[in-house]
Amino acid sequence: MVAHDAEKNGFSAKKCSEGEEDLMDLVGGEGPWQRWIFVVGLLSALPDASHNLAMAFFAPSVDHWCSRPLDVNLSVQEWKVTGIPPEDKHCSKYKFLNYREIQEDQLKNVTFKETSKCSSWEYDDSIYKSTVLSEFNLVCDREWLISLSKSVFIAGYFLSATVFVHLSDKFGRKPIIALCNTIALVSAITSLFSTSFLMFAVTRFFLAAGVTGLDNIIYVLMMEVVSPKYRAAYGVGNGFGWVLGIMCLPGVAWFFRHWIYMQITLTLPFIVLLSNWWFLPESPRWLLIHGKSEEAVKIITKAAKRNRFDLPETKVEELISKTKKAQEAKTEKVNVLQLFKPGLWQKAVIIFFLWFTNGFVYYGISYNTNELAGDPFLIFALYGLIEIPAYALTLFVIQSKGRRTPLAMNFLGAALSCWLIYPIPKDPWWISEIVSLFGKFCITASFSIIYVYTAEIFPTTVRSVGFGASQVAARSGAIIAPFAREIGKASHPIVPQLIFGFLATAAGLLTLLLPETRNLSIPDTIKEAAQMSRKKESKNDIGTTLVLKDL
Repeated sequence: MVAHDAEKNGFSAKKCSEGEEDLMDLVGGEGPWQRWIFVVGLLSALPDASHNLAMAFFAPSVDHWCSRPLDVNLSVQEWKVTGIPPEDKHCSKYKFLNYREIQEDQLKNVTFKETSKCSSWEYDDSIYKSTVLSEFNLVCDREWLISLSKSVFIAGYFLSATVFVHLSDKFGRKPIIALCNTIALVSAITSLFSTSFLMFAVTRFFLAAGVTGLDNIIYVLMMEVVSPKYRAAYGVGNGFGWVLGIMCLPGVAWFFRHWIYMQITLTLPFIVLLSNWWFLPESPRWLLIHGKSEEAVKIITKAAKRNRFDLPETKVEELISKTKKAQEAKTEKVNVLQLFKPGLWQKAVIIFFLWFTNGFVYYGISYNTNELAGDPFLIFALYGLIEIPAYALTLFVIQSKGRRTPLAMNFLGAALSCWLIYPIPKDPWWISEIVSLFGKFCITASFSIIYVYTAEIFPTTVRSVGFGASQVAARSGAIIAPFAREIGKASHPIVPQLIFGFLATAAGLLTLLLPETRNLSIPDTIKEAAQMSRKKESKNDIGTTLVLKDL
């Protein structure tokens, strides 16, 4: 290992040009060691996305009608003509005294038009062989349970955001990652044996808690082991795992067309991720904050060796001496109330509102792809594909233009799309599709920015708690999002779009009240976070991101 290895990695081991030396500069800033953690993060985001949006194919919009009586030998088409009232083709049937005594020609001219509600249904199986919708009859007066099931899944995120992230701050990232992975795997398998909708919903709740805990804690770990020069690239790049999960979902659904086999396939990544316990390291920053200097040094030494980076002994000794500051920070009791201390609470409230709006608008658009005309698999894939340029362009923009302005512009772009989608004529259909895709592009870009932005605003001591609280805000919006369609049905189709646009506009304007974090040191303590203020960037600043100070 020689000194020029540092230059090969694009780094100087002395000082970051924008500020203080970072802890991860000691291991080269970025290299094979960090890339492995990045790959694990991508794999963790994949099932998070696919299980989250799986209800689009578990409970799709399929044609359904009252079941034919067992004593009637009629084809489906004959039954629809003779036994189903045209004004209610899905939920009612004609009430006849005795079907066997009534011939087909008599059925067509029958004057007895009393109807009754369906007690059982038949489903169009030309596209899907079996769905959760047909398994538990989520139609007619039970159709709202589809929206409920989506909300229940998002509600599982609360368990992750409130419990698991707190446990990861207390017991470390690695053991809680393993715990979340196990919960996700067991819940996913159990859901396959659901005998009722209630059982299915409960298993989905715990599946959500496990999968999002796994995804979010690995994300925090990744951000803590990457040097500031590469943090934006890693943070935004992690979003491609989510996109990959979205893109895989319609392919899996198209191939199997049976919700049981889809669920099995989407669960396979959890088995691979069980190996995290042996291959993932603990966060050196977390170890130092909790006074475990020797363990931290061992991991940092191993990382430097893996990256072929020279780690001078003097640097190791200096690292140990700096744990005093981290120990003092540890004396503060870590809880969500610390986010509302003077000087920090204003930023926290705005951040939470931005996450809420992101969740509400993003899932409001994503969950309603079934309502669009065209091939359901192709439409869903297209709405996933648009996220790739959103992440790619975001990565370039936030490195050159910062975080605050791009985030505000994307919120306003999403608002404009929401307001335009309804007035646009339905013919030609592709115009409204383009406008809708533009909205998905903007809200996806804002989601990718806010992940990095939040990690840079909240201090090290409560970063996971801040992320957890932000996730709670986002999932609160996401829980409401599935019912946007119900609001439109009960009032007017334009109402959901007006709500989406209003919230996105407010979020865009409030973003401008936050400090720009590009080329500023990320705070370690709550005091430092409270003192963070807007600073004009130097025109000579080149590169990317904030500098995370040594602990």
